[in-house]
Amino acid sequence: MIFYDYYADIPEQTLRDFVTRQDLGRLVTVSAEGQPHIGLYPFVFLGDTVELHLQRADEQLADLRTNSLCAFEVDEVHATVPSHWTHATNAMFATAYHRVVIFECQAELSEDVEVLAAQQQRLMAHYQPDGGHQPVTTEHAMYRGPLGTLTALTLQVRARKVKWKLAQNRDRKTREKVISNLRERGRPGDAAAADALQWTLDREAAK
Repeated sequence: MIFYDYYADIPEQTLRDFVTRQDLGRLVTVSAEGQPHIGLYPFVFLGDTVELHLQRADEQLADLRTNSLCAFEVDEVHATVPSHWTHATNAMFATAYHRVVIFECQAELSEDVEVLAAQQQRLMAHYQPDGGHQPVTTEHAMYRGPLGTLTALTLQVRARKVKWKLAQNRDRKTREKVISNLRERGRPGDAAAADALQWTLDREAAK
């Protein structure tokens, strides 16, 4: 993936809000033999760190015990669009719109039950802020067994790559046409794609 500057020029708070509202993220690890593995997990984003947990039998945990370097990715796939929306005859103009943030990380592992309980409680506070559960503590009998099967991961963010491919390389008139076509087509995701492209126009107009 190529990270052109015009796709990566996103305000910091906008990026943080985007990452925080994603339900799941992808953890990428590499085994001792060089085989990449990927998993999809709930997480808590804390800015400089990402928190999640793995079952102790998970192959990705074995990877991290050998090599603590990993990547964590979140994305939104918006829409694919036909070439003729942008160019009358050139097939190379067919494209897809999406938003991606990739964190290059170093993982810290912990099997301390107090660390696990605190991390699980932060996870619950994020995903279930309305409560409706017994707070996760090591004192409660129903949590002691499950906590003993998990490993807490704290991913220390070392670098970040951003690609919000939203037609920023096209002029205003072309983007306005694509937005109109998306709204008219009305496939699942088209309205969100149109809103995302409109955001680029509104931001440029406000500068």
